[in-house]
Amino acid sequence: MTHVVEAVRPERLTMSPTEAREDVQNSRGGAIFVVDFHHDGNSAAHRTFGWSGQEQTHVWSVEGSCGLQLPSQTASTPLTVEVDFTIPTSRLVTKSAAIIRVFANGHPIGSAAVTGWTRLSCDIPGGLIVSGKPIELRFEHPCFMRPEFLDDGREDRLLGLCFYAVRIFPPWMKRALEHFAPKPPEGKIVQAAAAAAVPIGKPCAPAIYHFGNGDAGRPMLRDGWQHDPQGDAWTSGRVSTLELPAPPMKGLYLARFTISPLYIRSFLTSQRITILLAGAVIGQYCTGTAVSLAIPLPTELFEADGVLPFTFVVPDGLPMHRFDHTQSPNFLAFLLEAIEITPVPSTHSALAQVRDDDVASAAPISVSERFLDEPVDELPGTIKATLGIEMTEILRNFESLGDNCAFGLAQRKADCEVLGLLRFGNTPLRSLMIALDDEFKAATDKAELTLSLPEGEHSQHGEYFLFANRYGIRWHTNVFGGGDTDRQTIFGQQAMRLGYLHRKFYEALRAGRKIMTISRAEPRKHPVALPFAGEPDLWEEKPERLRFAEMVPLFLKLNEYGTNTLLYLTRCERNKRSGAVDLIAPGVMRGYVDDFVIRPEVNLRDHGAWVRIAINAWLLDQGPNANFRNKPV
Repeated sequence: MTHVVEAVRPERLTMSPTEAREDVQNSRGGAIFVVDFHHDGNSAAHRTFGWSGQEQTHVWSVEGSCGLQLPSQTASTPLTVEVDFTIPTSRLVTKSAAIIRVFANGHPIGSAAVTGWTRLSCDIPGGLIVSGKPIELRFEHPCFMRPEFLDDGREDRLLGLCFYAVRIFPPWMKRALEHFAPKPPEGKIVQAAAAAAVPIGKPCAPAIYHFGNGDAGRPMLRDGWQHDPQGDAWTSGRVSTLELPAPPMKGLYLARFTISPLYIRSFLTSQRITILLAGAVIGQYCTGTAVSLAIPLPTELFEADGVLPFTFVVPDGLPMHRFDHTQSPNFLAFLLEAIEITPVPSTHSALAQVRDDDVASAAPISVSERFLDEPVDELPGTIKATLGIEMTEILRNFESLGDNCAFGLAQRKADCEVLGLLRFGNTPLRSLMIALDDEFKAATDKAELTLSLPEGEHSQHGEYFLFANRYGIRWHTNVFGGGDTDRQTIFGQQAMRLGYLHRKFYEALRAGRKIMTISRAEPRKHPVALPFAGEPDLWEEKPERLRFAEMVPLFLKLNEYGTNTLLYLTRCERNKRSGAVDLIAPGVMRGYVDDFVIRPEVNLRDHGAWVRIAINAWLLDQGPNANFRNKPV
């Protein structure tokens, strides 16, 4: 800790506002307070959260934010904050960048996009400083990265910024500080941009780019791409780049990337993919299946009517000559189907602040973990006694979107029978999005529907299924073959029922009263592209966990009709207990379950986790932070 003290004029007991301003402007006294992050320094006494361990000359911040508590001030006068830091880099990225946002006592005081070693200067207005109380500094660094995902050794920390020193002092001492703490030759001095509200203008239409041969997006591909015989665009190196036009005006936007990674069963079952904008990491994922990810675009990284320079780092791709026995230099990682740039409605601006990917989960706004230990058959009485409402009434507030029948079965086992378009359907997420974009029109058109029995030895006595082939969705009918009713009559009845459920579904969306619920538990079967001796023709894909980035497009689509809440379910992780629910953003919740399997037999009491999730989600939905509509608590 270092203080540099100059002469300080005696304070007057009373001053007019004008005299007070002149007094501040004419002052030439003051002190410098330094937080030194060297191993011999004093930073350990001031670091509050979001830090890694002490290293020789510095301390890394980790994940998306970190904090410092500085000593209290004797007067509410303006101060300047200087921060010396550098950013994480990768050998695969030629020009790395990062974002830093600085807050003082909960108020934003500046932000900047930076590269390399930086000395950032911010001003704290006197009105934010309370005499006699410590100053709480918070640094946000949303472009943190896990170097291991970029194939940079075994470093698995989520590195934010590398801090060397933080200094606070009166603004009039800034010139003196240039001699007190010289910067390295390669360093840059940056004045943080003053905090300002991001303008949100009239919503503009999403811009969608496809990159196949003949598509308008093909000329926007830069280094590291090739097209296969079908004309699809593949990454052809460990680093691939492209440039898209930036939106015409500043604002909050999402980029939705639809990709299909190369998958070779038992050999390449998943790939690490890091996505960067202007050299800054905006998301890191590990996936082995086709996926559509919506990622916020930090406003500091692009200018209106400029360009969006994206980089994809994919260290796990494979050279194809290992399989096709040619001299081809082709190196494939994933197929890029489309990128959509879409504005974030002002009602949902909080979505643009959430980074939740495969290396880190966003800190929840709030959590509900009630009733996790009560036996399932005691839950109705406990809920009634504690909350004053029947459990079945709570469960009526939910409607399942798939991907299977588990939630609908849980409602049935809890004595809650409700109608739902997809309650007893098999609905993969991609199929659901296609159907929602089409407003499920095929569900009301008999020509688009087919009725069939399952294949097999006893199929004539099996259950009929209703299919909408346009979407790849099927529905249980609970009607079995071998009865007296002819097939055409069954088809007519089921088609009429589906049309009614379609109407009720959209009425519920417009009313905005339901909590829409989705999980991903159904395995899918795929043909083996490169079969080896003795392998079956099909392989079964185990479902990956649902990601927040996959839920954002679904949430926005549901909210085109009304203010709808979305609950998505994943397996327990990060010490979360089954039945707990996190509020990730207003209107979006994540529930945790230990096992997705639920049997149809009523006597099997395997629905407890689903009921607990529903209760906790309902409790959060009634809370003041849960959503964007005014509801009684």
